[in-house]
Amino acid sequence: KMGISRGIDSNELIFYPYKSKDELWEIPFNYSADLLVEMLSDTLKKHVIEIDLPLPKEASVFKSIPTDSLYSVMMKVSDNHIAEQLLLMSSGVVSDTLKPEIAIQFANKNLLNDLPDNPRWVDGSGLSRYNLFTPRSIVKLWEKIYAVVPQDRLFKLLAAGGQPGTLASFSQGGKPYIFGKTGSLSNNHCLSGYLVSKKGKIFIFSFMNSNFVVPSREIRALMQRVLTTFHNKY
Repeated sequence: KMGISRGIDSNELIFYPYKSKDELWEIPFNYSADLLVEMLSDTLKKHVIEIDLPLPKEASVFKSIPTDSLYSVMMKVSDNHIAEQLLLMSSGVVSDTLKPEIAIQFANKNLLNDLPDNPRWVDGSGLSRYNLFTPRSIVKLWEKIYAVVPQDRLFKLLAAGGQPGTLASFSQGGKPYIFGKTGSLSNNHCLSGYLVSKKGKIFIFSFMNSNFVVPSREIRALMQRVLTTFHNKY
């Protein structure tokens, strides 16, 4: 075991040493109102107390850091926990309740009502086998995203062939031309996204491989062969 871990309900960090190059870990700390008051008092050298005041009606929400920093981590390393939390946060925006079903129902009605096949969507992480989307619906979804997110920004958020992330094994020996998202469960391996051809054309693709009993690396090799052929030919 290697790296750093933190208990769910504490700020105790456990470091597992190993021989490797220096790495940077970003470990969020577990906080409470009492801890924040204590930290502010210590830092400001002033007496700080917690007060409970209702927000005024004219109060506004100020954004902190760009959301792309979060999307990039979720998409490149396929972080299921972040995906689930984003679904809960979305529910809190469209309603007053943190419930995945609320966000899913809103998205199906207002954002995904033109998909070619009605999806079955039950969770935010994608780990449930009850989730059912067809390849052409995934392609349509990528089309919708491409229409509203500039390509330069969009491709930076996605895993890229040969780059750190879930597509690192898709070594391309030069400038990446595959950008997308993987999805894996036992005996199931999916990949969808964008393919940039040598002529600069953008293709959208969706692979859904299921019920196979060979190692996943063999499935990835077959997908890479198809995508490389399209890249070179078109």
